[in-house]
Amino acid sequence: MASEKNCLRCKFLRLRDGSGGLCRFGTAAGAPKTTVALDHYCPHWQDGGQQYYIRLGWLKALAQEESRAD
Repeated sequence: MASEKNCLRCKFLRLRDGSGGLCRFGTAAGAPKTTVALDHYCPHWQDGGQQYYIRLGWLKALAQEESRAD
């Protein structure tokens, strides 16, 4: 089980950039996607499993790319 219940570890997160993304909870029922920060927490949190590690890798690669551009 995840040690922290935040958006980065949630299965409903869709990453947009290094600072946040969109919460996809309730979109099947027609609810709009809401913008969230990675450290945000809400009662709809569900463990995303392996997605957490995939997202961490993507964020690390993004940070390296940005540091090379500077």
